[in-house]
Amino acid sequence: MALTPSWIALALFAPVVQAAKSDVNIAFDKKPVINLYDIEDDFVRQLVCALPLLIVGVFSLIFVVILRFQLRSKMIGKDIGKPKLDYLAAKVKSGSTAFLKEEYKYLTVYVLVWAIICLALFTAKPMAKDSSSKATDGVRSAFCLIIGAFMSGLSGYIGMTVATDGNVRTTVACAAGSLNDGLKVAFQAGAAMGFGVVGLAALGLSFLLIVMKPNRTQGQAIQYTHSFGFGASSIALFARVAGGIYTKAADVGADLVGKVEAGIDE
Repeated sequence: MALTPSWIALALFAPVVQAAKSDVNIAFDKKPVINLYDIEDDFVRQLVCALPLLIVGVFSLIFVVILRFQLRSKMIGKDIGKPKLDYLAAKVKSGSTAFLKEEYKYLTVYVLVWAIICLALFTAKPMAKDSSSKATDGVRSAFCLIIGAFMSGLSGYIGMTVATDGNVRTTVACAAGSLNDGLKVAFQAGAAMGFGVVGLAALGLSFLLIVMKPNRTQGQAIQYTHSFGFGASSIALFARVAGGIYTKAADVGADLVGKVEAGIDE
């Protein structure tokens, strides 16, 4: 029989598949560290489920603070005799901060309107079936929506400040050192932005899972987090669209200034 590629692949990967099956069987034979079904208290069970995510969120935000301090310690324009870099970076940062303040004014109104809608809808038609506790469904849903929007807006603010602080420091690192030095600073700023988003999302979600649990089943407590996701994604969507418009306007403005005032060719 000819050795076709299929037979060769089967001969190579058969031991790997067999070993994987053995590992799976061994894993299933082991007892779990914590058996949730042995926990009688429903709130404690929910706490055990949400606690790892809460810890991840807290440690992620601590890591962001560390990265932020390390980024702030990097050289800026005045350290290499080019203070104009700091002047330009300050202008960019002030413009981006002004943009965020103006955008968040409108988004605050948007979030409050939807919070009122959620309050009315889930008060009229609550998810909880128990008549003694269903009266707070509207308040719970509106609260989750506001927390989600706040966390999303805060992550946008952290990302904008880290990006504007990282730009000048990346430029200085490249000018004073090498391209690799600049990449290290840029990746440090990017890591702070990324871990900030993950940390706030994990912290907010785990916090709401714990807070929404009293007088509710686990399933009902999880259902309230749909408002958390709705609030967070709403802010993210508008920030993405408005940020694109803002950066395009800044790009066109810089292009016009360069051509008209500085006389730079196309």
